[in-house]
Amino acid sequence: MDQEVSYAESVISRNVKLLLAAQGKSQSSLATAMGIRGATMTNKIKGRIAWSVADLVRAADFLGTSANALMDDTMLKQLQGMGNKKASENSEASNKLLRLGLNQRPSD
Repeated sequence: MDQEVSYAESVISRNVKLLLAAQGKSQSSLATAMGIRGATMTNKIKGRIAWSVADLVRAADFLGTSANALMDDTMLKQLQGMGNKKASENSEASNKLLRLGLNQRPSD
């Protein structure tokens, strides 16, 4: 149960951060709109303080979205799935990579 709660908290924090960035808004402006201190907002975003239902509704209102949207983990799952993937030897990308020695430059 604790793991599910922790995951939900991280989803909310990630979605709030993404929407703030997309809309060019700051965490401090969200904190002001929610009636909390900036440090408290930072701690919510970092997962140190839990998001209450009231926090969730106020944040959603400020960001022009719904509480459900802030709890939607679709974007987080997509970001986790992307990761940094290494090209395998047989991939098209690996065949196009320039193979240079340690002391070579592309012009050598």
